[in-house]
This record gives sequence, C-alpha cells and structure tokens, in this order.
Amino acid sequence: MSGQFSRRAGGFSLIELMVVLAVLAVALLLAGPAFTDLIRDNRLVSSAYGVRATLNLARSEALSRRDRVVVCASNAAGTGCTDTTNWSGGYIALMGDGVGATVDAANPGLSRLHWENKTNPAVTVSFAPKLVVFDTIGSALGSAGTFIFCDVRGASKARGLIITNAGMVAASVDSDANGVVEDGAGNDVSC
Repeated sequence: MSGQFSRRAGGFSLIELMVVLAVLAVALLLAGPAFTDLIRDNRLVSSAYGVRATLNLARSEALSRRDRVVVCASNAAGTGCTDTTNWSGGYIALMGDGVGATVDAANPGLSRLHWENKTNPAVTVSFAPKLVVFDTIGSALGSAGTFIFCDVRGASKARGLIITNAGMVAASVDSDANGVVEDGAGNDVSC
C-alpha cells in the first residue's frame, strides 16, 4: 500500500444548503407575526412608561417646589397646553394650574419641567379629563382619569394608566378577564 488516502473537499452540498434555506424561510414565516406583535406591545408599554414618568416627575416637583404643576397635551412649540384629550402630538409638564399655563420665555428651564414633543406615531394617547394638575401636597383633585394607549389592534391590546385624586398613578388591569383593561371607573377602555 502506498499510504494514499483520498480526501473529500469539506463544505456543504447544494442540496444541503437548499434544505437549510427552506427551513429558515419557514421559521421566518411562522415567527414574523409574533415579532410584529412584540414590537407593537413594546411601543404601547414604552408610551405608557413615558407618560407615567412625566406624571411622577410633575408630582415630585409640585411637592418639592410647593407650587402647582400641570401636565397636559402640548402645543407644537412646547410652550403651553392645548385644549384637547388627544395627547398623541406630545405632552408637557410645567408650572401652572390650568390649560392656560405657558412656558416663561425669559427662563423656560424654570417653568417647563418636561416636554415630550411627540409620542410614537403608531400609538394614540388620550386622557379624560384634558389635563392633570398637581397641587402643593401632590394631590390631583379634579384630575382623576384614565390615560388610554391604543394602536391598530384596538381595545383588546390597549394599555391604560389610572390617576387618582390623591395623585397616584397605577396601571389599568383586566379585572373581569374579558381581555380588555378597565378605566378608573371599572369600565372597559375603548379605542
């Protein structure tokens, strides 16, 4: 024997490569809708967390400054409130006590606490009543309501934040297990 061994070239055959690609294509087709729902869920949660953080900041500032703070839907320039329940265009936290509150042009850093100039375009944010006013002890008397976060999937996937007269913020829950979260009064939210 001469000690020669035949060596076969390493790698994949064309058939093996086509099988792997076919399996990957089927996996992507099956996983695609799940990823889309995951992205939409994350957009809703992110929008809810943003509003919640702004509300908590406003309450904290009202307590520390011993002055009223208003959180409302903002105008495009971020200089004041708009008289609407639709917060999808952005929202603002500023010193003041009503929809007429505006940013001090000479010193905007003192009067404007936070401005979110837009929310995720795939998520609509609404709140009834139209604004939240925190007083010097952190309560939100007359501002109790529910923030509703919706996307194209409707009420079955909606999220909510409930603000109480005491100024506390809590996530809406589905207490009757029908697949839709409830507002502060216990009614299903609608989109």
